[in-house]
Amino acid sequence: MIFWVGGPAGAGKSTVSRLLAGKYGFVWYSVDAHASDHEARAAAAGLHVLGSGPGDFDRRPMIVEDIQALPVGTSVVVEGAFVTPAMAGVAENAVWLMPSKDEQLARLEGRNPGGDHSGLVWGWELVRSQLGGTDARVIVVDGQTVEQTLKAVEQRFGALLA
Repeated sequence: MIFWVGGPAGAGKSTVSRLLAGKYGFVWYSVDAHASDHEARAAAAGLHVLGSGPGDFDRRPMIVEDIQALPVGTSVVVEGAFVTPAMAGVAENAVWLMPSKDEQLARLEGRNPGGDHSGLVWGWELVRSQLGGTDARVIVVDGQTVEQTLKAVEQRFGALLA
């Protein structure tokens, strides 16, 4: 089983996904951590120009290939800013963590005080636009602790975790 967790930078995807994977004995897979590998694989396939940024190629085939290399029956929590409704679908095994813009900025500032967060903030609009008009399961994370967000994700995934 693949559990998909998406959202913009600062939403808590990595933290919550690692905790979820650890609690249930799943493998944690960070799309962001595989970004360089995916970029190189896409370039080798002629889908991307290496070094030209993150690209807009479809990462799903590479993610699925990576997961298929795991032992049979392994459940995986796949998370990252590149996890989109088009990639993951909007079924019960996919959820998006969404802070408000103000919450996202506060979280990014907390991570890197005084830093330039403009390169990460653009992702909020991108994710929001991709979620619009879908039946995607969205959890608004404003003011939530990590524990509260984890509980909300567990509730959204419900019986799939049993």
